[in-house]
This record gives sequence, structure tokens and C-alpha cells, in this order.
Amino acid sequence: MMLPRLNQFILFLTAVAMFLAPPPAFGDRAESASQAPFKLTESTIIVGYGSGSIPEGSYEPVMLIWHLGFDVRHFFPQLENHRGTLSLCLEPEFNPVFNPETDVEFGIGFGLKYRHPLTKVLSGYVLGSVGPHFITVKTKDQANGFIFSNTVGAGCSYFLTERSALSLEYRFRHMSNASIKEPNGGIDCHIGAMGYSLFFD
Repeated sequence: MMLPRLNQFILFLTAVAMFLAPPPAFGDRAESASQAPFKLTESTIIVGYGSGSIPEGSYEPVMLIWHLGFDVRHFFPQLENHRGTLSLCLEPEFNPVFNPETDVEFGIGFGLKYRHPLTKVLSGYVLGSVGPHFITVKTKDQANGFIFSNTVGAGCSYFLTERSALSLEYRFRHMSNASIKEPNGGIDCHIGAMGYSLFFD
């Protein structure tokens, strides 16, 4: 029983590694990869804590987010030689909620992130995203089930090496369902988070 599970786990890790690996740096393949419309440049694991309020008490999710960044500067010629980087970001997330009772929220965010170097080892960034989510919390001000998550944030990264960094960030998140279902009072959260990033050429 253990061997098939181990094989499946190794295959999964291999698939993830292949997805995240930078393109080979030789010949025409490297040149064509650099011209790809969406090139993976960042992979970050983010862990955080959120705090908000609902009529039943405090709303406290633990944030577990995988941030994937894709360089889109070539869509904006004025940014080609700019020191900062603009990226399209995808953020799958699965967040346990411990207050006011045990619940869960999960979904994916789509957005943009702008990063600018501050020193040789520090960079700052801002981001914004929106995307579909699902929540199980039961509160009289917000229907559970399908919902939209809207997030804005800012943070700072400290580079451990040229290709890895630790980050601290603040996010503000609003969740509501665009009046698809009532009630729709929304749930707001202030989120503090930290992450570990790998960067690719």
C-alpha cells in the first residue's frame, strides 16, 4: 500500500518541479521561451492570519496561499527597460477558519503585482486580485457558498539569494457575492502574512 502512494507522491512532486523549472538556457529554445506570452517568474508559498468581524463574533482565517507570478512587461513597451516588474498573478488558496467556529474557505484569485527594487537585497511591491471563492461560515449578514474575494495589498521582500526571498505583507480583503444571494453584507478582513519565494529568469 505504501509503495503506490510513495510513487504517486514522487510523480506529483516531479510534475510540480517540471512546471516551476526555468527554461533551458541554450539555443533557440531559450530564445522562444523568453518570447512566451506568459512566462513564470515567481512561485511563493504564503502563510498568514486574517482578522475580521461578523455579527456572531470575530472571523479569523489562517491563510494558505500559493502565489504564481507571470511576467507581462512585454505587453507594456514603456516598462521593458523599467527597473520594476509587472506580473499577472494566480493565487490558489485553501484557508481554515477557526473563529467563530471551525469553517473553511477556498478559491483562486487573479490579479496584478508590481515589484520595485529598493536596495540590492530589498524590494517593495503592491498587488490586487479578484476571484471566485467558496465559504462555509454561517452568519446572518452573509450567505455562505459561492462568493467573490477582492484583495489589495503591499509588502516587502528580503532576498536571501538572487533567486530566493522572504517576504512580509499586509492585505485587505473584502468577500461578498455581488448580490447573487441574500444576505450580502460582506466580510472584511485585515491580513498579515509572510512568504518564501523562488524567482526564475
